[in-house]
Amino acid sequence: MEQKRFVGIDLGKRTYEMKIIGINGKVTGTNGQTNPSGRKLLYRKLLATDRVAIEVCSLGMVMAKEIQKEVGCEVVLLNPSQLVLIYRSLKKNDKEDALKLARLVQKYTNEELPKVELPTEHEENLRQILTEIRQLKNDRTKEINRLHAIFVECGITEIKKKDLATIDNRIKCIKMLKGIALAQAERILKRLELVETQTEEVEELLDKEIDGDKNIEKLTEIPGVGKQLASAYVAFIGDGSRFPNASTIGAATGLVPRLDMSSTVCRMGHITKCGNKNLRTLLILAAWSHVRSRDGGALKDKFLFMTRFQSKGKKIAIVAIARKLAELMYILLKNDTSYEKRPSPTISQLVDEAMKFSS
Repeated sequence: MEQKRFVGIDLGKRTYEMKIIGINGKVTGTNGQTNPSGRKLLYRKLLATDRVAIEVCSLGMVMAKEIQKEVGCEVVLLNPSQLVLIYRSLKKNDKEDALKLARLVQKYTNEELPKVELPTEHEENLRQILTEIRQLKNDRTKEINRLHAIFVECGITEIKKKDLATIDNRIKCIKMLKGIALAQAERILKRLELVETQTEEVEELLDKEIDGDKNIEKLTEIPGVGKQLASAYVAFIGDGSRFPNASTIGAATGLVPRLDMSSTVCRMGHITKCGNKNLRTLLILAAWSHVRSRDGGALKDKFLFMTRFQSKGKKIAIVAIARKLAELMYILLKNDTSYEKRPSPTISQLVDEAMKFSS
């Protein structure tokens, strides 16, 4: 049996702490800078037979790729939110965290650890593009809110935010302003024009990145699923091969309820909100679009059944539909099949399904 060393690396913004559990069980450690030259010195201390643990973060992703390329050893990326061992420890510092990471990969297999898969180059590109689109859209919303606030401060309350959605409407509306308020509004209009131009440029970049991606084309066949949701799904879930079955997708997207269990009580709380927030938001928006579509099919009927016959709130029901939608997307990719609208289930089938959901 091949003997291995077990390595834990705790990352800070500018420094790292590394602990190595040797073949003989002896613990050694070192630290250094996380800049390119500092990382190269770190990699020289690793062996191809090492098993290295790093918490997931932006720098952690970069280092995992570099270690695999330059050293060739196994790198285990761990989800920090699920590493209860470290965060419940009474003794917490960088050295202790690095040692605990090393002990985790010494004791447990990949299946037993909260491991995060390293994204492919295509998935990483999609993540970066989608993040920039989200940030630009948030900037646009903030600027429109600032512009609307100027009208309110001037006592012009008849102007609504929706009236400021287009360039032509904004130009017409600011003619109602005077003095400093007008100057402020004109500066906001310049920033909005820049943000909207950049958003179009990044969306064109997204179109180029997803061109020819069969998985994304397959997902956009589903009513309510647009290119941004399909891209986000492929970026964070992949082609489905990382997950054993459809039921695990709900947990990966954070659309399952928290469980508070004891010997006598089992309570279901709010959703866990694990996974990527942007993907979860897009799934919920797509679920609303899906149930409002004429081609909503079985998922639309399930939503209507939950809200009308089970007296579930619309927000609770739409989360359940979003989870089912995520599972449907997984099945299409995993089985390499196309979307087909299925006939509506019978009431008895809906009752059985609802009982499973509530149990």
